[in-house]
Order: sequence, then structure tokens, then C-alpha cells
Amino acid sequence: DCQAYHFSPAPRFRFVLLDGYDLSVLGRDAASPRHRESLRLLREKNPNVDLNSPAGLKEPQFVEFNGGFSQAQLDWFNEVLKFSDENQEKVVVMGHLPIHPDASDKVCLAWNYRDALSVIHSHQCVVCFLEGHLHDGGYCLDSHGVHHLTLEGVIETPPESNAFGTIYVYDDKMVLKGRGRISDRVMCF
Repeated sequence: DCQAYHFSPAPRFRFVLLDGYDLSVLGRDAASPRHRESLRLLREKNPNVDLNSPAGLKEPQFVEFNGGFSQAQLDWFNEVLKFSDENQEKVVVMGHLPIHPDASDKVCLAWNYRDALSVIHSHQCVVCFLEGHLHDGGYCLDSHGVHHLTLEGVIETPPESNAFGTIYVYDDKMVLKGRGRISDRVMCF
């Protein structure tokens, strides 16, 4: 059920795509074990009648429109990063849900964002995490030197206009050239 994968488009450079809805009630058959596990976790963390409401929650990311990473995916991710460390690769991780609270509204974070951050921070190879979900966008450079870039939501672009970005990758940096809602950004590593 997990839609995570990785690829290497050039020597010593790897992209990893994480499935932030690996644990989720969205898009799953209500009778499936994964749906039941996700609903149990969501109800444990969110006692609200409306599961899309973060009202009163200590951990506001536990809403129905978010999701999280299974332990199996996190273990797989750890192995990919271990390989990348051993082969001196630079890694860009991508996922729909943000994993750093300084690059997102707390309501839009992945359910178990701390677990994903822990995997990333236990390796030297990750240079950037590209994410979406928060339509206003966000950015931070975390304490381990990893860039967290939350791209602005193209869905907020006015009709008859354009919004897109192109990322240029160099040995020592990535440069995002945006148009419309997408902001320019330089991320050195």
C-alpha cells in the first residue's frame, strides 16, 4: 500500500519520495487493516466529533486530512539513507506533508513528523526536504543543516494565470526559480 520510492538521476545524487498518506483514512477501503489502524490512531489522538477539527488538540496535526508514515516505510527510508551515506550521495527527500514545524503550520504536519525527522537527522546525506500541503508555503533550515521547503499551493493561483517552479541542481546548491505564487529560493549545501 505504500507509494514510496527512490531513484538516482546522476552519480552521488538521489531523490526519495515518501508516502505521507501511508497511514491515513483517506482513499482507503474502510474494511482494510490499514484504514482500521489509521482510524484507531486518529481517534486516539483526536477525540473531536469532526476529525478534521484540530480544536483543543495538544498535537493539532492529528486531523483527518493529514496522514503519517508506517514503521515499515520509516525502516525502508532509513536503509535508503544508510546506503546514501555509505556512497557519499546527496539526497533530496520529497513528500506532500511537511515534517518540520518551522516550515509549516502545525495543523498541516504529518502525524508522526518527529519520526521522519529522526530518521533524517541520523544520517549525513539529506540536504533538502521538499513538501507541499500548506498553501501559503514555508521554509526553514533546521539545526542539522537540512533545508525544508514547503512549496506554495498552485491551487491558489488566480484563473488565467500561471504558477510553477523550476529547480536547478548544482554540486553545492539548488536554485528554485518560481513564477506566480512560487517564490524564488537558493538552498546551499
